[in-house]
Amino acid sequence: MNSKIKQHILDLLTNQLQDFELMDGGQQRTVGDLIEHKVIEILFNSKGEIITETKKSTGKKSTEDVTLISNGVSYYIDPKTHNINSDFSMPNLTAIEKLKKIIHTPNCEMMYILVNYEIVNKMVMIKGFDIFFLWEIDCSILGIGALGRGQLQLKDANKELIFTDKGKEEWFEDFKGIVQEFFQKQLVKINKQILDWK
Repeated sequence: MNSKIKQHILDLLTNQLQDFELMDGGQQRTVGDLIEHKVIEILFNSKGEIITETKKSTGKKSTEDVTLISNGVSYYIDPKTHNINSDFSMPNLTAIEKLKKIIHTPNCEMMYILVNYEIVNKMVMIKGFDIFFLWEIDCSILGIGALGRGQLQLKDANKELIFTDKGKEEWFEDFKGIVQEFFQKQLVKINKQILDWK
């Protein structure tokens, strides 16, 4: 079912997310925000044979922007964007505490849609999509930023994504190692700050 839902989302976006023109002075959102809004609207209106129910996020701090329900499984969808001509891109994915909760929630999956685009003159050109479950991303290209209690990030979206077929449980065991390393480094920083104030 996982591959079926991914293919369905890919078909929806390929058919419906079109290149668009940036209007002078008329856009208050960033290009990334505009693209993400278009993705959310497409998915929210995708109810049919495969997707039986859709829900939009209920708050700004929600992990997902839209939820798709299929065969009793809730797919939390979080669209991200990547300007392929940017020098560096390190997108935040989710807070690690929220990730831990989602991983252990039955019939719940976290999915990301990375929309690659470029701007040519005033046209936003959609160049392709990477659609993946969180646990399909190899831990070697993930990092944790010191935002809140830890924010999961792609180290560099300009580099090719590396995927793994380990499965959710084994992936999470590997990921816990990254979390432990992050907190150990935070402890070193905090201890140094304590000494600075003695």
